[in-house]
Amino acid sequence: MVSSLVIGRLYTFGVSLLIALIAYPSQIFLFIPAFDNVSTTFKVLIPLNLLVIMVYWNYYLAVQTDPGRVPIEWVDKIPESILIPCNEERRAEGITGPRFCKTCDIYKPPRTHHCRYCRRCVLKMDHHCPWINNCVGYFNYAHFVRFTLYVNIACLYILILLIWRIHKILDDLQHFRFDSEPNTAQVILYVVEFALSFCVFFCVGMLSVYHLYCVTQNQSTIEGWERSKVTRLIRRKRISPVKYPFDIGFYRNICFVMGDNPLLWLWPQQARGDGLSFPVRPNTDPEIPFYWPPRDPDELRPSIFSNRYHQQQQQIHGGEEVIDNNNNTEDYVDSDEYYDSGSLSDSDYSISDEEERLRQPVMRMKRQYRRVSNHKQQQQQQHSPQPISSSSSSNLLLSQSPPLMEQYPESNHHVPLVARNIIMKKDD
Repeated sequence: MVSSLVIGRLYTFGVSLLIALIAYPSQIFLFIPAFDNVSTTFKVLIPLNLLVIMVYWNYYLAVQTDPGRVPIEWVDKIPESILIPCNEERRAEGITGPRFCKTCDIYKPPRTHHCRYCRRCVLKMDHHCPWINNCVGYFNYAHFVRFTLYVNIACLYILILLIWRIHKILDDLQHFRFDSEPNTAQVILYVVEFALSFCVFFCVGMLSVYHLYCVTQNQSTIEGWERSKVTRLIRRKRISPVKYPFDIGFYRNICFVMGDNPLLWLWPQQARGDGLSFPVRPNTDPEIPFYWPPRDPDELRPSIFSNRYHQQQQQIHGGEEVIDNNNNTEDYVDSDEYYDSGSLSDSDYSISDEEERLRQPVMRMKRQYRRVSNHKQQQQQQHSPQPISSSSSSNLLLSQSPPLMEQYPESNHHVPLVARNIIMKKDD
């Protein structure tokens, strides 16, 4: 925790230092000596310094503004109809119950996600940005967008001045005015300033274009991924057609993020609202914002290690319980009807979890095979220099060990087949 805090502060210090390196050395050593009078110097450099001030100001706000926490009283504002778990019919359409974070132990408001770096749920989370050492969420998203815009404008301004200065030097050299010829230090500074300004302008420019698109669509980066996935599910006819509920129109989307007055869109201002409720497009089911995004129905089926799956198997097999090799009841993971979005959820179907559980007995058999093989090799070395073959070791293991189908019951989903294939292979 302490190391991550230190690293985060180093990131913010590095960004602040980079802004200063781009803005001030070029003015002091390149631009000011190029102007003939003071009035021209002020006319050209005052706008640049105002842009640098706005860069620092919006960067400070993006770093220091809390992106938004879920208040404790939020639970009292949830309609009772929303808290009713979804039935199997709605699950077949990809609609889950209200989103619940098991890490924070709280219901999630619409558009809220859990940040594993901040270790809490963030209102209208966009992403966690290491360059600001903070999450980009509801209350600092506009500051972040303005920061990227001002960075692009300032870098473009510096690039234009650098190109103008280089053009002026070349023109003077063509007319044999060698007094304006730069020295070696200035040439190096020209190259460094141009490289830094161009790289920042290019990288932050792409980021700005994407976030301007997100502003016009009234979506976050996470919601952009969710919308793409929902579109694929609809195209494949996995779920019924559903529209993104928070897209309320081009102009209204911008006003919702940047403010109602277009003249103040680039001026720092606080976000409206509380980050718990959002305007939705007309004729939208009021429950959709709480359930968004719909999921693939196949992902909502219970895991073979979940409690719900165990209960279903008991109903199918007449109430019989699955017993392990030690005659102990299998410990199944508790599950509920609520979709745990953005944090670890044992109730969600996970291929990796099941593969890990299936891999454990296989690894035990491989270790047993190694022990038998090593023991047999030691006996062979005592009586004969020839090593034991892998086939004889495998036969010895299969003859001495209990039948695989008895060790691993049918509920383990073809573990015996996987174990048998691995055992019969030569150990790498």
